[in-house]
Amino acid sequence: MSEPEQKDEQHEDNEKDNDKPLGFFEIIIQGVALIFAVQNHSGRKRLMDLAETNPLPVVIAGLVSTVLFFSFCFLTSQLLIHLLTD
Repeated sequence: MSEPEQKDEQHEDNEKDNDKPLGFFEIIIQGVALIFAVQNHSGRKRLMDLAETNPLPVVIAGLVSTVLFFSFCFLTSQLLIHLLTD
């Protein structure tokens, strides 16, 4: 199989993946990826497409991922403070 044919097949597979709706956990993962700026172009595009049609899941995902991130930071800092002061 030649390289252009492989790229066409990969492009078709990516389009099929982009057509299916994002699940709740996929939205949460995309929100966490946005916090750390490690999101790929296709994931960002799917999330923004969802935000245009129905922004509520994106807002909820943003809040959940923010709470998870700050909870992780808080718990980690408390654990380190506890370990260093004993």
